[in-house]
Amino acid sequence: MNIAKVIISEHPIPYPKNGSWSQRMEYFLESDYNCIDYYICGKTNGTLKSKTTFYRVNQYKSKFISKFFKGYRYKEYTKSIRDLLLKHDHLIICVVDNVKLKIAINSYLEKNNALNKVTLIFYNCGYSYYLDDTTNATFLKNCSEMIFLTENAYLYNKQKYIEFTPEVTIINNPVNKQKFFSIPKLEKESLLKENQLQDKIVYLWLSHDREKKGLNIVLNSWKDWNKSPDEAQLLVVGAKRSEKINGVQFIGQVPSDLVDKYYKMAHVYLFPTLCKEGFGLSLAQAMCCGCFSIAANNGGVSDFFNSENGILIDNPNIVANWVKSFNDSFELMNQNYQVQSFENQILSNDEWCQKFTKVFDKWEQRFKGKT
Repeated sequence: MNIAKVIISEHPIPYPKNGSWSQRMEYFLESDYNCIDYYICGKTNGTLKSKTTFYRVNQYKSKFISKFFKGYRYKEYTKSIRDLLLKHDHLIICVVDNVKLKIAINSYLEKNNALNKVTLIFYNCGYSYYLDDTTNATFLKNCSEMIFLTENAYLYNKQKYIEFTPEVTIINNPVNKQKFFSIPKLEKESLLKENQLQDKIVYLWLSHDREKKGLNIVLNSWKDWNKSPDEAQLLVVGAKRSEKINGVQFIGQVPSDLVDKYYKMAHVYLFPTLCKEGFGLSLAQAMCCGCFSIAANNGGVSDFFNSENGILIDNPNIVANWVKSFNDSFELMNQNYQVQSFENQILSNDEWCQKFTKVFDKWEQRFKGKT
């Protein structure tokens, strides 16, 4: 039986911008765990050292074309699928994080009576797409399985929709543990001294400066806490702001390959997300670096972070809760509180690859068992 395993994404791989799912996908495709025969994606000049065969296709994103020519946007994707169907008895296809692309592929398979030759999997790289029930039913039609980042996301979607039919696998996002790890106390003290932060409790906020990432809540809480900058410093990484706040350093944007230095330097990491976070990768990275963390209980956070790992705030929009958490964490750090290692709660890249591979292997064995 000639079976091919296929991944399809709108973003090209390798992806020229930062993206957590694209980075783990690139790692997977170059690893020994890679089981994928074909990858269909947008065009790029980038290359990977991978055994996978790439179909890099044109995309038609014109609003005019999309309005008057349904399905035309992804016609080169479906053309690639048609070519693969001629070569193979069955395709196991995983569509990555694109509802419209999944719908277009399903529509093509239905029109060409090819559903019996394809197993469709969808990889949800966020929390929910917040679709209405009719659109969600169209999206999930003939979807054999959905991969979620957290159990919390699955339970939310199961409850939200009148019907939720696919089989579900939950695979948390991984962390590169070769880069994000806890350093010895003397090394941390040396790093703090190098950055003129010795003898201070260092707090860290690190993210893109979007309203939903909660920086305004953190800054207002910091102002209300009003701790002396000789005792505590807040490092803000990723925000281009010029305001001057007592005890706050705005670092600006930092290349992604250098951010681990700030996690390793910090005593307390702040994760004040004000949205339904798909996973919370920066929080996971901070945990692997040995930070005591204060996190908003939003989205998928509680899947891997709880009150034993730091402070979990159920009502993150209330500034007083953050002020109290600053004070509590400051007292703990001054008492030389030893943060336990929680990296076993977070997947490594290799562990993620193994779990992802098992999804394809499972469907391959099931199909072989039917024939």
